[in-house]
Amino acid sequence: MNKIEILYFTDNKDGESLAARVSQMGVSVTVYDFGDVEKICEGKTGNYVLIFDLIKKKPEYLIKFLSEIKSVQNTIKLIITENKDIEGVFFNAVHLLNLEFIIKPVDERSFLLLLEKTLLVEKYRHLMKFISDESESRIDVLECMLNIKRKDMYDEGTEKEIFIKILDFEKRLMEEHLSLNESIRNIALYRNTEFIALKDRVKAEEMLNELRRAELINANRIIEAQESLIEYSSRELIETKKIINAKDNVEELSRAEAMDLHTELERLKGEKRILESKIDTLMNECSNSGNAAK
Repeated sequence: MNKIEILYFTDNKDGESLAARVSQMGVSVTVYDFGDVEKICEGKTGNYVLIFDLIKKKPEYLIKFLSEIKSVQNTIKLIITENKDIEGVFFNAVHLLNLEFIIKPVDERSFLLLLEKTLLVEKYRHLMKFISDESESRIDVLECMLNIKRKDMYDEGTEKEIFIKILDFEKRLMEEHLSLNESIRNIALYRNTEFIALKDRVKAEEMLNELRRAELINANRIIEAQESLIEYSSRELIETKKIINAKDNVEELSRAEAMDLHTELERLKGEKRILESKIDTLMNECSNSGNAAK
């Protein structure tokens, strides 16, 4: 998988961040500017996958542009775009092979899993092509040997033996192809199973997030109720303080009035004693005057 390079064309920060996450998979990722795409693709000789994460270029333009580059016809091409931008684009993309659309917002885990399986299938595809090319080259060599043999002498037994070996080689080659096809099919099934499991996990996480959101709403309601209770208690406390202050003021007033009454009472008692003394004096004077008259 490390032999397949990823050419990532982007013009935004989210694309650069996603490219950095892809590079953490252990694959070779190079970020390019879209203006150099034709020059870069024409100069590439190895195996690579193209990813386009562009805001300024719409899918319709990309498809038209890529269809004119012959070197990318058999290359895997992933276009990351908005769902609204691909309406009707599929009709323009029918003649462009190995093209897939990734809808934004991109779930990183799903995208990385899809990319991993895509690279694995691409690796097997190139391996099959390599085996086919090698087989084809060897068949040409055998045919050349047969032609040389015919020119030298006609040996039916030797030619038959060579044909049997060719057929045996073709049989083994076919078995290898079938084995590779079976491996690719198993990978596709495994990828589908993992994708379904991933969807279940995403759904479970969404349900968990919904539950957390409901719990957060309930917690906010409880906090609001507690705040209302605290506010009500504060008002009650203020009213109670006012009542206590009023009571204290009344008690203070009553205490002052009692002291005033006590002072007044003492004053009156003093005046009473003075009057009683004066009365006694007058009575004594009257009694003395009466005795003198007799």
